[in-house]
Amino acid sequence: MKRILVILVVVLCSTNLFALSFSIAPTEFDISLDKNQLHEAYIMNNTFSPLRIEIYKEDVKGYEDKSITEDIIIFPKIISIRPGGKQLVRFKVKPNPSREKGVYRSLLVFRESPNNIKTISKNENGNFETKLNFITEIAIGVKGEKK
Repeated sequence: MKRILVILVVVLCSTNLFALSFSIAPTEFDISLDKNQLHEAYIMNNTFSPLRIEIYKEDVKGYEDKSITEDIIIFPKIISIRPGGKQLVRFKVKPNPSREKGVYRSLLVFRESPNNIKTISKNENGNFETKLNFITEIAIGVKGEKK
């Protein structure tokens, strides 16, 4: 019984170690390129410190010829989120009358801007300490269809 309790406590405590610094909702967009619409994504800060996040566009491998990356407008491109807070990001796809019918894809990439990217090693009283900072980067898909 004690063994099960210890395993349960270790699992519950270690899940926070693998959590991402931020999360995004929704995780994908399926949009119509025939309409001029504004789309929204919420970014939530899962940490106890403020975050700065940069948002940019990227082509999907294999869809370079069917990309809408150049037509996407993002606002704002850099955001700051207080601990435990959330921020709204909007984007739209510019209408392109010369675009042929079909399915087009692109990625919105959300990348945490590091405050301090370093590995700090100290030797205090014979003790060795290392501090690692992880940078979270999440890409969500944008699929647009022109009919």
